Amino acid sequence: MKLIISIVVYNWEADVLRSSLVALSRSLDVADSREELTSCELWLSYNGPGKLDEIESTNLVQGVFSWPYRLLLQQPNLGYGGTNNLVLRNRVFTDKALDPGKTAILVLNPDVWPEPDAIAIALAHLRSDPQVGLVCPRVLDRDGEVDTPGHKRYPSLAVLAARLLSPLMRIAAFRHLNERYEYRDTSLAAARLGVELCSGCFLMARYDYWKTLNGFDERFFMYFEDFDVALRGVEHGWAHLYEPSVRILHAGGGAGQKSWQHRGWFVRSAWTFFSRHGWRIWRV
Repeated sequence: MKLIISIVVYNWEADVLRSSLVALSRSLDVADSREELTSCELWLSYNGPGKLDEIESTNLVQGVFSWPYRLLLQQPNLGYGGTNNLVLRNRVFTDKALDPGKTAILVLNPDVWPEPDAIAIALAHLRSDPQVGLVCPRVLDRDGEVDTPGHKRYPSLAVLAARLLSPLMRIAAFRHLNERYEYRDTSLAAARLGVELCSGCFLMARYDYWKTLNGFDERFFMYFEDFDVALRGVEHGWAHLYEPSVRILHAGGGAGQKSWQHRGWFVRSAWTFFSRHGWRIWRV
């Protein structure tokens, strides 16, 4: 399959991005060697504050990434989904040369390190089963030691409050809710078809999936745009696959570990999410 990758960078941390692109390039090489990948194009968009040096930025990417790429500097900050949509809607969906049946799209965070065979395994699932929507990876911390599950069940206000206000996790009932939310009541080593939600740090699906949804809902500036994409995909008949052999390392943290501005975005997006898809107070 042809693979189109969209990465949006707000905080341009050269060392993190460089090592992420090294891992991504290596994983693409493995997919190519296994004949799961026919071609690839990376769209790398910068929507952060300040102006980047174009020569330095180009040299960084060229020095570590061995596949075709487009570098889009000084993009407007429309949020995570909105900035990705600038590529999906204005560049990818308008490309008449693409063969939808032989194309996949990966929306990827810039602080993710795919393991060498991750891309190949994910593409193989999309190629072999047209019912598969998103391929959800096994998400580990940056050291590759601790599971930070990227596939989730539909949340409740209670579990989101506990994740936002960490002291609540000391209460057994809230810990139990979080375990269900993260599918920790099942084996993380076993594949599972039909998971409800997938993390936005790695969103891979076939072209038709993304085109049918018209990309992200831009009412979500940050947080929950990935859950909304997953639920709208299910509404259109796709089934999401959790595949633990698709392994990635992710350096990101939850909203509860970030600034009050991020927590504000989290609460606002949660309101939009529940208003769109339905409210739950306690049950997960």
